[in-house]
Amino acid sequence: LVRTDEKESEGELLGNLRYAAQSRSDYPAVGDWVAISAYDDDKVLIHAVYPRRSALERQAVGKKGEKQIIAANVDTALIVQAVDRDFSINRIERYLTICYAAHVEPVIVLSKVDLIDELALKDLIDSINTREKKVAVFPISNETQQGIDELKNILEKGKTYCLLGSSGVGKSTLLNTITGK
Repeated sequence: LVRTDEKESEGELLGNLRYAAQSRSDYPAVGDWVAISAYDDDKVLIHAVYPRRSALERQAVGKKGEKQIIAANVDTALIVQAVDRDFSINRIERYLTICYAAHVEPVIVLSKVDLIDELALKDLIDSINTREKKVAVFPISNETQQGIDELKNILEKGKTYCLLGSSGVGKSTLLNTITGK
């Protein structure tokens, strides 16, 4: 899917771009800037992928030694971790490692804080701050709107953000809350 100022179109790679690719990372990823030309009302040809200034990568599933690009050209990653489920500082640190390797600024968002008491939340924040002193932590609740305005205040026009986190932690709900959709 390719998005321009005017619309979204289905993109198709030109043959030489497809066949010249040496790995999955040579293909377009979410956030990439690409050179295109229209060839139908709702279709475009992708001629080239412009150089990335950042690329969030992880080990490709089932492809030993191969990387999969999660997103490209990201300025800040919001690492979302729910406090009501299988909270894991080690998981947060794995996401931080991905961010640091890509030179992407990380921000930790603790979601669903309305489901625990203030003392438990304080303990979680303290445990994060003990291990990760330089990363901002935002406790939020989409249910009560706690912390949403504070999180919105760090978002800057012209910057690119992504949400990282396990399934079910509230990424989609947070996106809808922030964007008002």
